[in-house]
Amino acid sequence: DQAAAVRAQWTDALTAAFARSSSCNPTESPPPPGWRLLAAPGERPVEGTTGVDVARLRDIGIQSVAPAQGVKVHSRIERFHIKPRLKRLEEGDGIDWATAEALAFGSLLAEGYNVRLSGQDVGRGTFSQRHAMFVCQDTERVYVPLNHLSVGDSGRQARRQPGKLEVVNSNLCEEAVVGFEYGMATEDPFTLPIWEAQFGDFFNNCQTIIDGYVASGETKWGQQNGLVLLLPHGFDGGGPDHSSSRLERHLQLSNDPVGGFARAAPNLYVAYPSTPAQFFHLLRRQMKRNFRKPLVVAGPKTLLRLADATSSLHEMGPGTRFQPVLDDPAIRDPLAVKRVMLVSGKLYYELERARSEHPLGSHVAIVRVEELSPFPQQELYAVLAQYANATDFAWVQEEPRNAGAYAFVGPRIQRLLPDLADLRYVGRSECAAVCSGVETQQAAEQAQLVQEAFDGLRGLVADLVINTISLQQARAPAASKQPPKPLDAQQPPPPQQRTLESQSAAAVLPASVSHRWSSRPLYAAAQSSER
Repeated sequence: DQAAAVRAQWTDALTAAFARSSSCNPTESPPPPGWRLLAAPGERPVEGTTGVDVARLRDIGIQSVAPAQGVKVHSRIERFHIKPRLKRLEEGDGIDWATAEALAFGSLLAEGYNVRLSGQDVGRGTFSQRHAMFVCQDTERVYVPLNHLSVGDSGRQARRQPGKLEVVNSNLCEEAVVGFEYGMATEDPFTLPIWEAQFGDFFNNCQTIIDGYVASGETKWGQQNGLVLLLPHGFDGGGPDHSSSRLERHLQLSNDPVGGFARAAPNLYVAYPSTPAQFFHLLRRQMKRNFRKPLVVAGPKTLLRLADATSSLHEMGPGTRFQPVLDDPAIRDPLAVKRVMLVSGKLYYELERARSEHPLGSHVAIVRVEELSPFPQQELYAVLAQYANATDFAWVQEEPRNAGAYAFVGPRIQRLLPDLADLRYVGRSECAAVCSGVETQQAAEQAQLVQEAFDGLRGLVADLVINTISLQQARAPAASKQPPKPLDAQQPPPPQQRTLESQSAAAVLPASVSHRWSSRPLYAAAQSSER
């Protein structure tokens, strides 16, 4: 009887509402007060620097692992989390991902912003890396160090009182949780809302929320939101169900145009950062802008504890910001580069390790595309243009060809390449599953694609040698009988001459990967010796 009464009451309410709808004249609801301080949808975005004073960062980092008096932390947290963080902060180098995240949270809190982090086991972190909350081993009291920051001088410059970090260990109901976090993102633009999936593919249970609200809400209703989806991603033996955050699906939702100039701001930002400093700037950028956009981050797994994937405090210091493209820091002579590999995320470190062991590695540049949407056309073109002698360009990814970023970035990169140059694909072939469920097979596929990325390099270097000699002969006076200088004695020309030289070389002897100078003794010598 009680159930029937509830049902009847609800049916009557729906019937009355339907009757009123015929005469309803809806008006636009006023946005929450905070939104009036930001730019309206469609206006030109304003980007600034997101760095923080190094001394302030060090202080925030120390406070991020300072337990309250009377709170007894677990001995393993003391040994493997607190002490290593304090040591890295003191040295100012080797800052890992969890520390960079804590610095981003703490600096935003000190400036008056709130941070809300939800997801399965986010307090500890899926990979035991975060420990945003300490649990007393005697009383089970929960203590969040970042909620007890000593603001200091920065508080006088804060927009409002120090913010609050809300850590919510939510249940395994992704659709409901992400729907709630979207609501949080639309209500308060000065709260950084983050939903972290336990593994990247867990977002598939909330795909309808992403499609219908997160990615398209601004287009349909003019409703901005700054929700961050943190999706752990990477092929490291986790099998087909825990390896991929399905970058291809999120990129398919982006309205970033393939040709021409990008819009003032796209509907969706997608990033795959490779360093903790980049991750730090991504999180701070979400709040420091004069607008709000959703952000999808392919987050780290094995990179969380990779010694090479660390940053210094100065990379997060004043004047620094997120870089959509990271050039190769190991290249000393751009004109010696014949192959340019473009990559995102953790695969960079595997390629870098293989290059350091390759005898011709100095002729390969590895360029990282950190932001996939909006695609950084201008930034990437500026990097590629300096490699004037490069004739081979490859996009390298660990995902299958029908997955990952290749379908999205391929046509966009192709527009930036020199004439007669094509973008090659290096990676796994098409597959219905994300990857193999057998760890040994997955490792063998990974090793094969890394090796494939360096195949044919000897022939490319031979082309470079031939072009160099032909260019010298073309420039030499007809009466001159002086032999060309050895390659080791040549000095690279200044930057202003690189374009002219590349054009002259092309006029003398066009360089292309398809050319094979089998009739030339020099090419035969190059084939018989790596040098």
